Amino acid sequence: MKKAVTYNYSTTEIIARGEKVSQLVKEDLEQFQRYGVTQKDIDVLEKKLEEYRKYPEDQFFADKVKAQTLEKNNQEQVLIDQIRNFFLQFSIIVPTKKETKKYFPSQKLTGIKTLELIEIAEKVIVVFKKFKDRLLRYDLTEGDIRNIRAQITLTKKTLKTLETVRRERTRNTQKRRDLGTVLYEKIAVLSHYGKTFWKDRDDDRYEAYLLYKDNYLEQKQRIKEREEMLRAKELAKQQASL
Repeated sequence: MKKAVTYNYSTTEIIARGEKVSQLVKEDLEQFQRYGVTQKDIDVLEKKLEEYRKYPEDQFFADKVKAQTLEKNNQEQVLIDQIRNFFLQFSIIVPTKKETKKYFPSQKLTGIKTLELIEIAEKVIVVFKKFKDRLLRYDLTEGDIRNIRAQITLTKKTLKTLETVRRERTRNTQKRRDLGTVLYEKIAVLSHYGKTFWKDRDDDRYEAYLLYKDNYLEQKQRIKEREEMLRAKELAKQQASL
């Protein structure tokens, strides 16, 4: 199984890196022909770079989720207000909490999941039918119950839409990651040719092709410090033997 490619570049960084490598290879194309690198390789890199550049960033999909979440919350609040109005009328004809809990084991409306809220609203419809004649005497109307039914449907619809945009965000996050992986692979291959050719020829040009220059410079510093430490030890050993 092919190992998944990982990279530590932000969106801005991988685009900048792709543009940089494309320019470097154009300048070095004549030298790289010995490796079989052609203009087509540059064209493919730039095509993948353009695809990645044009693809919507996650914020676009995150904003859609945020907007739909707000819409869902607004519809929930309308339903909560309708249920509370029903509870007010219901408490008049069924005055004891014990009796109320018989029909509504939970009257908690805020902070619960949307499906739990919908379940309570649907229970309201059932209870209304049972106590219809008595409830209609206390400012509750058939129209109120029809509004609750309609609001249940609307709340379900907004919840379903929210689930859809969340899945869309997940799919597109993966799609963008896949595009980034392909782009990174193209960058990495051409960068490898650049490092191979310029190693021991031109340090500056070699470093220009490094994917993670900071890591390389840090490694060089560690090697330098280690060599200095070994030289110091060897010098101390020589002085001790005199």
